[in-house]
Amino acid sequence: MGFGQTEVTMRFLSALLLVSLIPLTATAQEFAGDRGPRYDPRAGVGSFDVIVYVDGEALVNVVDTRVRAQTLSGSPVQNAGSNFTQPLPKAVYGDFYMEKIAGRGHVTLADAPKSLNGFTAVLRINDDKPGRDLYHVRITWSWNPADPTKPPYTGNGTTATNRGGSGGGDVYYGNGSYPNNNGNYGNNNGNNGRGNSNGNNGRGNSNDREGVLEFKGRVDGVTVLHIRGDQIRVENLSGLSLREQSFRFSGPIPIQNLREIALVESVGRGRIELVEKPWDGNRYTAVVRISDSSNGSGQYSFKLAWRR
Repeated sequence: MGFGQTEVTMRFLSALLLVSLIPLTATAQEFAGDRGPRYDPRAGVGSFDVIVYVDGEALVNVVDTRVRAQTLSGSPVQNAGSNFTQPLPKAVYGDFYMEKIAGRGHVTLADAPKSLNGFTAVLRINDDKPGRDLYHVRITWSWNPADPTKPPYTGNGTTATNRGGSGGGDVYYGNGSYPNNNGNYGNNNGNNGRGNSNGNNGRGNSNDREGVLEFKGRVDGVTVLHIRGDQIRVENLSGLSLREQSFRFSGPIPIQNLREIALVESVGRGRIELVEKPWDGNRYTAVVRISDSSNGSGQYSFKLAWRR
């Protein structure tokens, strides 16, 4: 064998050795989540709490009832009690969103479940500080258990589902019709009508260019409102359930990108925040968080105004 052939062989063997070492830099773990205390596989809304230790960067895939973690850098991902209320369904979703509850680093929803990816939710966790940290990431969804091929929202329901109980009950509210106008949101032929858009600024018809949602209610702890179209899902994260609530839509929030959406006329002793605006990645859902840290419940109100 000549010198040139020997050099080529050595290079090939070196490349082969490097390829064999690649899995050592990207380790993978797989573990099953546990059924949570509110397990209900036929509920219209579900959640999966991914609770893991991360040191470095990792991709975390959630499929059905399992978690598959690929460690891109740092120590391997370790499960710390991941659990779910139902398996991640193979369905057309109404809402699908992610919330980081704990963890010092950055978490993103890299891909939402769909048929093209085998109904896999992909989380990317980047912990850039020394040592490991505990991450708690909750993904939540709504779907149609009666027919998973169809979305859950029809736009003409009143109360779709109630999973009640304080400190974590999920309640749906819908708005099938809009109140007749006595200065409110019904039919109106005046210049400032907010019903069918016979006036210059009509807001009731779904083709209108702008609209508003009005909210009032008593909050004790943390309550999150997930708003899509003219449907609202109320999630109580802590404290007592939302009470004395009222919702009034001028019309459905368009299921499309908006030019502007913002909270106006917010009133309450705690914090009212628009934590997520509607976009394609969350199926055009606005998310409002109300946080009340004082004793007892407090009265809150706001208007959520949007413009196409």
